[in-house]
Amino acid sequence: MALSPLSPLTVSQRRLGNTHGIALISALMFVVLLALLGATTATVSTVASHSSGNYKATIQSLQSTEAGAEEARGRLRVNAVNRILDTAPTAKTWTAFIGSPTHAQAYGYTGSAQQVRTDSLQTALAYTVVITHATVPDPTDPTEPSKRLLLYWGDPTGTGTYTRTTTAGPRMRNIYLVTSYGTLGGATSIVQTQVAPVPPVTIPGTVYVDAHTTLQGSSTYITGQDQCGTQHLPGIVTPLPQTQDNQNTITQNGHPNVTGSPAIQYNGTYINITTLVNALKGFADSTYTFASNTTVTGMSWGTPTAGATQTSPLACSESHVVYYKMGGTSLKLSGGTQGCGILLVDGDLELHGGFAWYGPVLVTGSIIYTGGGNKNITGALLSGSSVTADVIGGNATILNCSAANTSATQNRPLLRLNWQQM
Repeated sequence: MALSPLSPLTVSQRRLGNTHGIALISALMFVVLLALLGATTATVSTVASHSSGNYKATIQSLQSTEAGAEEARGRLRVNAVNRILDTAPTAKTWTAFIGSPTHAQAYGYTGSAQQVRTDSLQTALAYTVVITHATVPDPTDPTEPSKRLLLYWGDPTGTGTYTRTTTAGPRMRNIYLVTSYGTLGGATSIVQTQVAPVPPVTIPGTVYVDAHTTLQGSSTYITGQDQCGTQHLPGIVTPLPQTQDNQNTITQNGHPNVTGSPAIQYNGTYINITTLVNALKGFADSTYTFASNTTVTGMSWGTPTAGATQTSPLACSESHVVYYKMGGTSLKLSGGTQGCGILLVDGDLELHGGFAWYGPVLVTGSIIYTGGGNKNITGALLSGSSVTADVIGGNATILNCSAANTSATQNRPLLRLNWQQM
């Protein structure tokens, strides 16, 4: 018997067939979706991997570039091994290159008279460095490159405040523009810095005081005549007038020996000793902090060699920066303390017994000499208050020595004045 086309069995069979077809199509679509998702995930993973690799290469090239800038800063130092010497400090076109001849040529090296080139001291990193004198536009003709002005770092006014300026002078140092190009892992970075040698300490006279000062006895010897060169100074400088509050600003009892050009200079330029100490304390290789009056005995930061007599200059090949932060209290150096470089005291200072120092001594407060023993400062003594020399006994000698004052800072690492990634 033939089945009717509209029988229940025929409809059921048709529905079952449709269901199988839909399931098959859904399964195929799901497989396609999984395939697309897998492909997308693989693509995202590949992109992420490439991005991670690019980021790593960028960081590594930046580190390489920084290494180049630091090599330049280190080799511009006066006592550097393989030093890069500035042979034309007043020439705007002087340029130094660190890198192979081929790489240096890519950044402008032609071998001209005012260009110098040297290989890097290492071979592991790929960088080329270009060093020039930093300049600024001439305000009278700012668009003319040949009229640009050299930049210096130092204390142009002699007040103890360091700044950038276009004014040259004995207290000023060239600012160098260091541009380092580094390549690593296919990435390239450029870093530009301005660096400058540490200027000499501002020293207006062998002794500087800005308060009433007393010198006692014929054993006190202060001279502004340069014992190590030709940079003669006044023996004593003070910003105060000769008399103040109905008394002498500098009182001399018992015929102390003070000489210089002149022996005593009144109404001199005021120096903020605290500002000067703060500018120099960052170079300290020895720092001490005390909250109360403290006595320190027998300290040594180098060994100055004594001259033939008590009034002869000391000599020393070392250079340290020693900083005492006293918190408004007093430091007493006793028992033959000695050193070479710069002594910074934020507070009052008492020198008791023997004392020998080669270089400048800067004290924000007062200075008092007590006890016996020979005391010799070859360099300069700057006080933010007063000096009372040779109160009880002993020989107080303070000598101007340009070599001692200059060597105290010239071998320091160059200052990094600014940094930027190009």
